[in-house]
Parts: sequence; C-alpha cells; structure tokens
Amino acid sequence: MSTHNENGRRLSVGIGVYLIIKCVVNMIIGGGLDISGLLIAASITCALWLGIKYTNFVIAGILALIVLVHLPANISNIGSNLIYLIEAVIDIGCAVLLCTNSNIKGHFTNKFNLN
Repeated sequence: MSTHNENGRRLSVGIGVYLIIKCVVNMIIGGGLDISGLLIAASITCALWLGIKYTNFVIAGILALIVLVHLPANISNIGSNLIYLIEAVIDIGCAVLLCTNSNIKGHFTNKFNLN
C-alpha cells in the first residue's frame, strides 16, 4: 500500500477515530453495548486508513445516510437530543471533507488488490 498524501491519511484516520469515539459515547449515553456498531466504525476506520480508490465517497454517503435517517427523530425532540444534532453536524462536516478536501482525495488513490 502506498499513500500519496500523508496529510490526507491523517485527516481520514482522524475521521475514523471520531467515528469510534462517537460509537463509544453513544453506547455510554444509550446504556447499551453495541458491538456491531463498534465493529462497523472500526471497519470504516480501516477503510479510511487503507485509502482504496473511491472509498471516501462511499463512506461520505454512509455518513450522510445515517444523518438523514436519524434527523427527523432528533429534531422532533430537540431538547433531549441536542448532542445527537451536534453529532449530525460533525458527521456532515466529515462527509464534506471526505468529498472535497484535496489532501484526502489524494490519499484515496490505492487500487484494490487481493494479492
């Protein structure tokens, strides 16, 4: 694996670490153990680290979809869901970074190879 942009890798992995931290915080707030969510966040972090071509757009789409799915419920009970709205803003910011930041786009140039 070659990384053509170290700054892009750092930013991408930072987004992945944020997703893991977000999952842990949501487990603490929600009071339940969500191993599947933690595994998904860890998998996304690995994908962000690898920098396989176009993965940034797929992950940005996943982040945007998660925000869209949860937004109506979070807005309807805005008083108790303020932290989730803040998470939504950060998620959208991460999705925009994954799609527009030139350093991040420069990191996602590796081809998928099973060998």
